[in-house]
Amino acid sequence: MYYFVDFYIIFMDFVPIKLTKMKAIKLINLLRTFSAEEIRSFEKFIASPYFNSVKNHIKLLKALEKFYPQFESDKLTYEHLHKKIYPGKKFNKQVMWNQISALETLAKEFLEQVALKKNKLERMELLFSEFGNRKLLKNYLQTLNEMEKLLESSGIDYDYFENKGHLENFRQEYFHLLDKIQPMSDSKLKATEYQILLFLRMTVGGIHDMNVLSRDYNARFDVNIPLEFAKHLDLKSIVDYARNKKFKYAFLIEIYYHSLMMMLEPEETGHLNDVRELYKLNFNRFTMSEKRTIMHWVVAYCVYRSDDKDFKYKRIIFELNKFRLKEGLVFYPEGQIPNVIYLQILKTALSLDEMNWAENFIKNYTSKLHPDLQQSTRAMAYAFVHFQTKEYEKVLKDLTEVEFIDPRDKRFARTLVARTYYEMNEMESLLNHIDASLHFLVNNPAISEMTRISHRNFFNALKKTIFIKENSDLDSIPMLRNEIDQSKSTESKNWLLEKLNELENK
Repeated sequence: MYYFVDFYIIFMDFVPIKLTKMKAIKLINLLRTFSAEEIRSFEKFIASPYFNSVKNHIKLLKALEKFYPQFESDKLTYEHLHKKIYPGKKFNKQVMWNQISALETLAKEFLEQVALKKNKLERMELLFSEFGNRKLLKNYLQTLNEMEKLLESSGIDYDYFENKGHLENFRQEYFHLLDKIQPMSDSKLKATEYQILLFLRMTVGGIHDMNVLSRDYNARFDVNIPLEFAKHLDLKSIVDYARNKKFKYAFLIEIYYHSLMMMLEPEETGHLNDVRELYKLNFNRFTMSEKRTIMHWVVAYCVYRSDDKDFKYKRIIFELNKFRLKEGLVFYPEGQIPNVIYLQILKTALSLDEMNWAENFIKNYTSKLHPDLQQSTRAMAYAFVHFQTKEYEKVLKDLTEVEFIDPRDKRFARTLVARTYYEMNEMESLLNHIDASLHFLVNNPAISEMTRISHRNFFNALKKTIFIKENSDLDSIPMLRNEIDQSKSTESKNWLLEKLNELENK
């Protein structure tokens, strides 16, 4: 009766994405991203003899502008563009290919200028090279001072210490230009300190990302030098030294230390408290991107530690999620919430019976997803909501509207369908679904071993629960309850125990 849900989940693996030839043109894809103001600036750019000496390029752009911003018209063909640029001449496809390619190159060069205009630090670094080559020492020193002020006014993030290191390297180059070696000693020390701080940030961030990829996508890192290095690094001694010496960035080394230990020693929960306290005390010293990153480390740890029977970490995650939303720390890229974070926020709220909050979240934040994912993710979100409200027919209907792109979405759907079939007493469909899901777990290379065990435990326990229910074998309940309870990793553990209690109390 409900086999179509399983079929749909499997079928979506093979649906191709179709693009027309004109849509696939790299130039068109570039121009689609241009604002109206950027289109006008691009016109001026290619009209300038300094950047472009071919007049036909401006004609081509003018012809393309007629289709801006979507570039979807059936008239958008090489032939149509050729007539606009070369009226009365015979169509030559090679000429058009060359024109399109040349305009694409100009569009990229224009974007380089746009990026440079936004990045004052990069412009300064380019100036240092020119000032040094031309021996313009006063200009060099003035730009050094400007760069130092700019960095001091910016927050700490991934690029901060790399840029600070570059500043000291340019300062040392300045002393070389003056042929004065002794004054650069302080700069040498600072440059090395910045390299170490950058290295610590890269190490913690890299190991965290590898943990996520391993746990959620079954990525393999058979040789992992960063992790092995971190295991043997006595960072605690460095923390103590930096604190005792009142080093300016001692707080940051301490954050990196506790963040690293959250991954290396997850059972030692004190590291979480220390990171949260240090983060709170130094919140305004970070850029928005670094605030988001450190918060992501904290939430990821809590997700790893959370358990169906212990709601302590779920409540922490829920409060952290509300903080992230309030401060705009869920968005990456800017203004867009990743699908995985959206679903994590929703599922955490529902696990705590925060129904009104969850429904308001769907209404207020679905539009912040990538446009291509909004309809599908909204359907997945309401499937979770409708399960919570016991509207089981709606759950199955919602899932038929989901495009299963991320492997995690398929896992979510399979456990949700299983629980839904059980609640509807559709045992034949459920048993078939369990068998299909166990095969899915075995054959899917994107599922980590930890996740595979957790879901396999769930489906096997559910199968035993069905047997108890169908055969009124209440004597087997204590043994199964103990098996589930003692399991270190079982998906939807609390729900399984709840179903056993219902059978026992009938």
